[in-house]
Amino acid sequence: MSTTTAGHDTSQYSFSNAAHEGDEQLGLLAAILDENSTGVLGRTGITAGWRCLDIGSGAGTLTHWMAGRVGPGGHVTSLDLDPRHVPAAANVTVRQGDVRTAELPADHYDLIHARLLLLHLSDRDAVIRRLVAALRPGGLLVTSDWDTTRRDVVLHAPGEAAAAFEAFQDALLGILEDNGADLGWARRAALSLRAAGLADVRTEVHNRLWPGGTAANLLHASNSHQLRDALLARGVSAQQLDLVRTAMRDPQTLVYCYPTYTSIGRRPGG
Repeated sequence: MSTTTAGHDTSQYSFSNAAHEGDEQLGLLAAILDENSTGVLGRTGITAGWRCLDIGSGAGTLTHWMAGRVGPGGHVTSLDLDPRHVPAAANVTVRQGDVRTAELPADHYDLIHARLLLLHLSDRDAVIRRLVAALRPGGLLVTSDWDTTRRDVVLHAPGEAAAAFEAFQDALLGILEDNGADLGWARRAALSLRAAGLADVRTEVHNRLWPGGTAANLLHASNSHQLRDALLARGVSAQQLDLVRTAMRDPQTLVYCYPTYTSIGRRPGG
């Protein structure tokens, strides 16, 4: 997930790019999400010469995909609290900063993209207004977040793994909520974009089933390691975590990913 952290509000990002599992986690997120994200971004009409802002860039895969589309006459700025995993390039500027407080040029960007970011911020509506102000008239805001409110994501898991996975998920999502996340905000994102003054707002929903040993299930295993102490503190047992990790690598396991809600809006004018 893209990086945010505690700031002037009560929200705090639950994961860390600097953690031992950080690089693996970001790579898995890219493997899960990039195919859909590049399809959505490609349909925005992104083309040579555009100026883009990619917020919470993670591994930088979408930053560099956009850089390839805008070419040498365009430019992409990557903004992340910890951009250590984002490579530099001739038409890419990598900035360390918090989207809630970082200086953003007014009326500037053709496209602003934020993935797995806004659901974590309790002041997300204020952030959206900041982003809208940074768009040029006619510019586009694209937000993608997971709706994690459904618990019936396991289609098949061996033995007691399904029950262990449910306990793991309840604890994990509880940690996110304690840190200020709104687990169902993605379904309502279009309302936030409209309230911020964007026009032509639309939402696309994407999901798929993943077998054990593939990226979405390996992400659960990675998260179980990164947040181990917090999960144990919420009552998940070490045995349950072991069951989850084993099942997430078993090809017989079938788990749906969280549905991705991507909302797109255009700043009027231009």
